[in-house]
Amino acid sequence: MPNRVAASDAVFFYGLAGLLIFAPLIWGSITPLPSLVLELGALALLAGRLWQPSPPAAALSWPISIFLALLVLLPLVQLLPVPLDLWVRLPGRAFYADALREAGVGDPGAWRAIALIPATTESAWLALLPPLAVFVVAVKLPAGLLLKLVWVFLGIAVSQALLGLIQYGDGVDSFFRFGQAQSGISATGTYINRNHLAGLLEMALPLALGLLAVSVGPGSRRHVSRRQHGWRRWLARLGTVRLNQALLFGAVALAILLGLIFTRSRTGVLMAMLGILLCTLLFASRLGGRNVYGLLGTFTAIGVGLASLIGLAPVLDRFALQDPMEDARWSIVDITVQAIGQFFPLGSGAGSFEDVLRRFHPIELPGVIINYAHNDYLEWLLAGGGGAALLIAAWVVFYLRLWVRVWGRG
Repeated sequence: MPNRVAASDAVFFYGLAGLLIFAPLIWGSITPLPSLVLELGALALLAGRLWQPSPPAAALSWPISIFLALLVLLPLVQLLPVPLDLWVRLPGRAFYADALREAGVGDPGAWRAIALIPATTESAWLALLPPLAVFVVAVKLPAGLLLKLVWVFLGIAVSQALLGLIQYGDGVDSFFRFGQAQSGISATGTYINRNHLAGLLEMALPLALGLLAVSVGPGSRRHVSRRQHGWRRWLARLGTVRLNQALLFGAVALAILLGLIFTRSRTGVLMAMLGILLCTLLFASRLGGRNVYGLLGTFTAIGVGLASLIGLAPVLDRFALQDPMEDARWSIVDITVQAIGQFFPLGSGAGSFEDVLRRFHPIELPGVIINYAHNDYLEWLLAGGGGAALLIAAWVVFYLRLWVRVWGRG
């Protein structure tokens, strides 16, 4: 039986690794064909996990299970049909009902889905399958395989960062942009734009910094003599293997940070600075306090973190691309909030953000297509309404509780 469990875990590991590697390869899988591949792969993983239930110790808790069920059901509920007379009275629908009447479309006795655009809501529901599969399968993997998946993810991030650096150095017409037209010199990796690459790298940076802190943090105390002092004591505690790991994770963090800088995304650089600040606050005590390096380790970690922030500040001012759309993001946020108020609490329907925002388009942005709010929480609130708000709040609670648990375990 243990051999069968180990074999199934290996299958799930390689399946998840395949999803992670494939996801960014073709414009970040935002086009239909790669999205279909990811969704079919996710279905296979979910079916495999359901076919082979986990032991009770590895089962998901009831709160998490209920949360995931509600997450999957929210877009499906929005696809439920209601009579057109009732649909007209739902929040935000009257404007579209008038347009339907003027166009002579829609029998008064007909039924319509709650979502404004059912086809996009169906697509958004299918797009939930890959992240759902990754979570459900990864959370039940042994710690060793989960750590290997983290290494796979960091390898993807480093590869994307290095590709972005090549693109930046090679110019707008670089072969390594794979035929993608660019309006300016910036790193994009295999993504459709630089902001998507920045999003990947800003998520990977704290992981690299965390593993770096672990690799130079406290090891076993039994093999360290209390009589050793100064740098000899540090080297004795690090050891050759831990020192090599520290150098590796340091190089990974540096490559990711450089790739993030060369995306020339102001928000990306700001998020990198925030990530470094939070990692400094969280991990500095691991290198000092009651641990092996004492106050010297704490002060060193804080000094390195603050020096990194100070070094990134002029990069943000002088190097990051001055994108007119970034300056217009507050206008986009403002009209998104207006739209949320119109459709709350039912929401406009998953996946309908771009179409709904056309109604609220600001006059100061003529000829611009607004397909993102640059704030996923606002997009969820517009599309999912009160249901999305409850899911976001529940997930924040889960996240904070798990941080407390992790922190308590040291």
